[in-house]
Amino acid sequence: MNNEIVNERLTENIVKPKLPRSPRKIILVSLGLLLLAGLGIFGIHTVAAKSDKTEKSGRNKQQVTPVTVAMVTQKTVPVQLQAIGNVQSGSTVSITPEASGRIIGVYFKKGQDVKKGQLLFTLDDRSQAAAIQQAEGTVAKDQASVQQARDGLTRDLGQIEQARATLIKDQALVRQAQATLAKDQAQAEFAKGQSDRYGALYKKGAISLDQAQQYLSNSKSATATLQADREAIANAEAVLQSDRVALSNAQAVVKGDQAAIANAQAVVRSDQGALDNTKVQLSYSKIYAPIDGRAGNILVTQGNVVQANSTTPLVTLTQVRPIQVAFSIPETNLPQVQKYMQNGKLKVDVTFPNDQTRSVPGTLTFVNNTVDNTTGTIQLIGDFDNTQGHLFPGQFVNATLTLTEQPNATVVPSQAVQNGPDGQFVFVVKPDMTVENLPVTVSSTINGLDVIEKGPQPGDKIVTDGQANLVSGSKIRVKTAGNNNSNADGNSSKSGRGSRREQGGEPSKSGGGDS
Repeated sequence: MNNEIVNERLTENIVKPKLPRSPRKIILVSLGLLLLAGLGIFGIHTVAAKSDKTEKSGRNKQQVTPVTVAMVTQKTVPVQLQAIGNVQSGSTVSITPEASGRIIGVYFKKGQDVKKGQLLFTLDDRSQAAAIQQAEGTVAKDQASVQQARDGLTRDLGQIEQARATLIKDQALVRQAQATLAKDQAQAEFAKGQSDRYGALYKKGAISLDQAQQYLSNSKSATATLQADREAIANAEAVLQSDRVALSNAQAVVKGDQAAIANAQAVVRSDQGALDNTKVQLSYSKIYAPIDGRAGNILVTQGNVVQANSTTPLVTLTQVRPIQVAFSIPETNLPQVQKYMQNGKLKVDVTFPNDQTRSVPGTLTFVNNTVDNTTGTIQLIGDFDNTQGHLFPGQFVNATLTLTEQPNATVVPSQAVQNGPDGQFVFVVKPDMTVENLPVTVSSTINGLDVIEKGPQPGDKIVTDGQANLVSGSKIRVKTAGNNNSNADGNSSKSGRGSRREQGGEPSKSGGGDS
């Protein structure tokens, strides 16, 4: 309004001037008009500037930004290493036939979970069954041969006993003949002595000729008896030698029988081995699951003829319960892992890229024995029961290895931390309900909490929502449940702020409780 009044007055002064009567007066009037116009323009700008300043100052004094706040707290947080992991099966078995034949039965479906020992396939086993019957017949014949040889051995052993008895009897006869010879020899010597004495008496005429001849005849008879005894002994010794030869022959026959039995038993063992092998071949006609696992695609269906040890598997079984997750960490973290492993098994948790809320627990079971020189990392493997079947071989997951816990760590909600040109910061609420921009140093972020190494202290209140309209010194009011949606400008903005979860870098610390 003031500007319009000044403009009208300037217009009136310019439009209706009094005409000077001389050139000098005209010049003076013109200078005066110009001066008056300059003063008018200066006044207009001054008034407008004061008006704008007054209006802006009024607005600033009246603006109060609605925000949400949270308390800085202390919690026990785990010290963790995080990395991208790959799910892998602990055992993968390609089922190939060990015998040739036609598939006559398939007893599972592709993708089905199977148990160890479950029947999967059957092959036509008629040829193996016939081979078993033939082998069993051969074994039975060989066993009969062994029994026959044993019977012959028993008979020949009896002949040995008989030959030994005959030998013993003939040895007794030899001894008896030798005793008779000794007795007859004594009698012959006595008879010869009498014959000699009575022959001398006959020569002296002391006895008659008949008496002398009688004693001579007795001596000759004793000598003949003695010769007969010697011949009997010789005959008995000849029989005894014959008995020894018979006994030796019987013993040789027994040895031959024993060798025949050994050969027959060797044949039986050989044929029994052939029979057992045939039975094994028959067992190959039924194919069972060697592990608990999940069946893949059935590559050879019923009715096809398969060959033993074919390179094309019938199906592949993959163990999914339990299952493993492999991940790598920088070699610089290896001493920490080794240190905390001495206290017991370390816990490994995995989450999924599209679902961070679902976690699967496991245990670290393997640390590789070599660092990969190309990447400077070392491989770790965790075992997981996977009872719910959430983990699938080949899947990529986020692996978190918990090393230990840090007590009394300062934590704040992750949405409270903002990114600025000078780094990260939070808005701390002062007692007069204004805010202050406070730089922070965040060591890690897990479960919606940032672990603060430098910045606000426990008990401080910080802004968690509505930071977009705040600067240091801004006036705030704490939003309640009824007016959270009353101001669209109160939404938090954290543009350019990425995740601070370390991918296998320095150990991170996560909140151990509720905010």
